[in-house]
Amino acid sequence: MPNTNFKFQFRLFIILTFFLLVEGFFYYYSYKLAYFCFDELSFIELEEECNSAFTFFDKSRNGFNSLIWNENKLVESFQILFLLLTIYQLIKNIIYKNKYNFSKNFLYFLYFYTLGIIYFFFEEISWGQHYFKWETFEIFDELNNQGETNIHNISNIFDQFPRGILTLWCGFSIFLVKFLKLFSLKKTYIDFVLPSQKIKYISIILLIFLLPDLLVDKLNLHPGYNNYTHTINLAEIYDFFTFNFIRLSEFQELIFAFYIYHHTLFFKETLR
Repeated sequence: MPNTNFKFQFRLFIILTFFLLVEGFFYYYSYKLAYFCFDELSFIELEEECNSAFTFFDKSRNGFNSLIWNENKLVESFQILFLLLTIYQLIKNIIYKNKYNFSKNFLYFLYFYTLGIIYFFFEEISWGQHYFKWETFEIFDELNNQGETNIHNISNIFDQFPRGILTLWCGFSIFLVKFLKLFSLKKTYIDFVLPSQKIKYISIILLIFLLPDLLVDKLNLHPGYNNYTHTINLAEIYDFFTFNFIRLSEFQELIFAFYIYHHTLFFKETLR
């Protein structure tokens, strides 16, 4: 089935992103906004009272909404759905390999890519532990920094290296394909790297939510967190402009999954 619904689904993703940003902002900064008097447009002192009608902010609330960002909640559920649909389509492509007349080398490449997506999927659900709630095996309990049955929480090598590959694949494929065109690669490989120009819009979304945080991190610009203050401090301003008022790594993984899903659908179109 051609990927005719991309425009509609992309718009839905933008709406979801807007919802996550707005909800995340008011949840993350709730304990600050509780001290903000909207009638006077200023922060009140701790001992003063604010008569503003905006009293729904909670002085004890901060961080991230567990219903949205915790394991098996809203964001991860969408991520798992996209990965499942991707794996289904990739396996279909392999089953009908004779129909598409893949070369032996490309078929091996497709096997490797499919195994990589399956690994990504199982790592995200801790190989089923998130759903079946088994006790963590002793070896993982000792090595895993979250006490879960997965590999990526054992060491930064198993976490940051695959994340770096996904970042390059999902964020910079439009530049990668220009480089690969300098070589005598078969059209199938070029089409696989960038099966449609439309997919660059997902790459742009990823880069928007990647580059500010990467820049602040690499240049060591973040001032660190001070003791509690009831007014906005410099660290929280950095959190705002780098989108760290949402669980940024989880949202980036959602973009990865959304990209991979539509990449697979667009590649299926090129095979037609």
